[in-house]
This record gives sequence, structure tokens and C-alpha cells, in this order.
Amino acid sequence: MKSYLRYLIFISLFLNGVFSFGQGLEYMFRCSLKDKQGNVWFGTIGSGVYRYDGVSKMFTHFTMKDGLNDDQIETVYEDLTGNIWFGTPKGACMYDGKSFNDMAEKFGLCKCDINAILQDKNGNFWFATNQYGVATFDMMKHLVKNYSKEDGLGSFSVQCIFEDAQGSLLFGERAGGVSRYDFLKDKFVKVDGHGCFSNQIMSIMQDNKGMVWYVNLYSGLCRYDVSSGKMEHLTTTEGLCNDTLTCIYEDSKGNIWLGGGSKWNAGNGRLCRYDGKNFVSFCKDGLDTSDVWTIVEDKEGELWVGTRTGLFLYHSPSDKFINYTHKLNSEK
Repeated sequence: MKSYLRYLIFISLFLNGVFSFGQGLEYMFRCSLKDKQGNVWFGTIGSGVYRYDGVSKMFTHFTMKDGLNDDQIETVYEDLTGNIWFGTPKGACMYDGKSFNDMAEKFGLCKCDINAILQDKNGNFWFATNQYGVATFDMMKHLVKNYSKEDGLGSFSVQCIFEDAQGSLLFGERAGGVSRYDFLKDKFVKVDGHGCFSNQIMSIMQDNKGMVWYVNLYSGLCRYDVSSGKMEHLTTTEGLCNDTLTCIYEDSKGNIWLGGGSKWNAGNGRLCRYDGKNFVSFCKDGLDTSDVWTIVEDKEGELWVGTRTGLFLYHSPSDKFINYTHKLNSEK
């Protein structure tokens, strides 16, 4: 009898573990974007893409059945002409408003895991990949070029791409800090972080005051003043909610929002807001235990937060987060 009970307990734990794991993957919201039309796109790990229409307040769900090359979305990006690009483990996929196009098959881009996509001011596309360095693509000439550590990159795995106001391209790496692309020499040069950069740079952003922010995965923030050339390291000592960060976003009011990962202490929260003077932690309504991976504001000024386990909308008048995960599940 005892053996039978132990067997039932084992089966119960196993099934609960399997189904919980599956739901976690299905509803991990990895990336987001507000496009020029005011739509908000949410990329998930395992469940494709959701597009939120700010007018109708409705979601449209896209998966491989609709033409995506994979249901695991690592990044979403809008190019200069309004096409929406998706980075997946199978390469780049582009949505032209009517259909999805597998860019690896169409133009010979690598079928590799793409973490970030950017179209520079010259119209060329750049792709940050896992294990395959950086690729650039001239869509007009249909030319692809790949860069690796032999070309000056600090790592074969690159997490993010950023173009500053002067047109310089910066690449945040997973094991090499930050590299800058030298257009004249056609190679990469390591950026001196003055001891602030960690090996893993998750995101780079320039705010409306011209400050450039570097998000370290395990060691807080680096804030660079372009005018003075001063680099400032912000950690819990300076009031940061915690030092493990995954994403950064500036809202329409100039507030800087920060998302945190699994090493954040629950008491300090996974979401943090900086108003230019103070850091404020948000530890409530489902955000106290779930890692934050992406933050975006819709055209109504409402803030959306994508986490490891779901999608939340911040209702600022009531200071509450609304869980949209089950609503999306019912519309699938």
C-alpha cells in the first residue's frame, strides 16, 4: 500500500512539473515593440506573437500556422519602411503587413538564433546572434556579411544592438562587454567601460536627455554622459532596487523602467522605476515572483510588462497590475 501511495505521489509531482513547465514556456513574454501605427507586438517563447490594437483593444495571435518561421521569438523590430521583423532560433522572419517571409530562405541569412535586429541610418540591417557573431545585410544588393571575434568582436554571442544619435553602432555581448563598429576600418573595437561593464550586456538605450544606459545582467547599470564623457555605475548602493537586470525602457514622461531577473530578491521586486532622482520598486500583483523580460508603453500611455510567466498591464490610477495571460489563453 505504501509503495502504491508513493507511486501516486510521484506521478502527481511529475505531471504537475511537466504541465507547469509547459505553461511557463508558453507564456514567457520575451520581447515587445510599439510600431508606428500604434500597435503593440509581444513576442513569446513557444507561443508566437501577439499584436495588440490600441483602437479596438483586441489581440491578434500569429504562430507558425500563419507563416512565422518559429514560435520562439527572441526579438521584434520595425524597419524604416514599417515592416515588422522577428528574430527566432531559425533566423529572421519579416512581416510586411500581409504575410510572413523567411529571410534566411529568401536572402541566405543564417538559420541561427537571432537576439537583436537593427536597421541603421544607411538602410543596412544588422543581426546579433548566438554563437555566430554579427551579420549585416544590404537588402538593396542582397549582400550578407558575417563578423566574428577575428573581426574584433569580444564574443561570438551578441545580445543587443544600439545606434546612437551620432550614428555609431554599439553591440552588447554575452561574454565580452561592449564593442563599437568602426565603419572606416570595417571592424569592431572594444569600448572602454571604465570598469563598469560586466561581461553580459543585456540592453543599451539612449534617453531623451542624451544619456546612454548600459544594462548589466548581474551588476546594475552604467550611465554614460555623452557631453562630459563621464561613466557612472548605479547599483543598490545608489538606490537601485537590485543589481540583476534584464531590460530597460523610457516612457513618454521620461521615467526609466527596469526589469529584473531570477536573482532579484522578492522583497525588492522585479520591476523598478527611476524618475531622475529616486528608484521606486514595484513588488505586487504577480510581479513579486516572476522575472521581467520586456517593458513597453502603448499609445494611450499604459505600461505593459512581459514576464517569464505572463503579460501584465499597469493601471497607474489604481496603481495595480492587471494579468492578461488568461485572457490571451481564452482567445487562442
